[in-house]
Amino acid sequence: MLDLKKYIKVISVLILIILLILSIFNLFISNMFNLFWLSINLCVLLFLLLIISSIFMTYKVVNDKKVSPFIMKINFKIVNIVYGISILLSKFLDIPKDEIRKIYVKLNNTYIYSQKYNIKSEDILVLIPHCIQKHTCKLKVTNEVKNCKVCGLCNVGDLVRLNEKTGVNVFIATGGTLARKKIIETKPKAVVAVACERDLTSGIQDIKHIPVVGVFNKRPNGPCFDTNIDIKEVEDAINFLRGESI
Repeated sequence: MLDLKKYIKVISVLILIILLILSIFNLFISNMFNLFWLSINLCVLLFLLLIISSIFMTYKVVNDKKVSPFIMKINFKIVNIVYGISILLSKFLDIPKDEIRKIYVKLNNTYIYSQKYNIKSEDILVLIPHCIQKHTCKLKVTNEVKNCKVCGLCNVGDLVRLNEKTGVNVFIATGGTLARKKIIETKPKAVVAVACERDLTSGIQDIKHIPVVGVFNKRPNGPCFDTNIDIKEVEDAINFLRGESI
């Protein structure tokens, strides 16, 4: 469940900080009509206006209101600019970082789903964290998912069936470095990534040249231990990228 109020609180504090800094600068400027400082003021005020507009657009997107793809693209660029400082502020405001990350992934996915794609199955890479494998399982599936015996104790068997059904490339990674290496090696045209909030946001930010649909994993046993995934959500993302109705 997305908590938009916490996101708005962080961005509002960011706006206040910018205004405070601007006021302090102006307080110590002897010539208020100096062209240089006037330009600085105008730029900062324009930036603040963009941030305020972004809050409104984010509200609409999170609540599944209709927003044009172009506006969503601009909004996501603004969110990318303020994302880093938003994460820092969330710590001081005692707001979980994952609340900001969930909003980020939601904005990313909504923009992607506003586009149209017709990508071949072999050009789609599905990245899965290794923690979905049952911790007691001795089979090595990180290099080859088909090593799974499909016993049904975890979602790896579902991924094997998904691979057979759709023909997409499914890769179980032991970490972000290996996942990025796989992307460089295979050069996919789209990625469906399953991970926690932190890994999804960092992955989306790193892979900017192709669409990345983010799917949150489920953690009934805590982080990075016997996690689950919604196979239908992953399959729906694949079908969308292939140009099929979902």
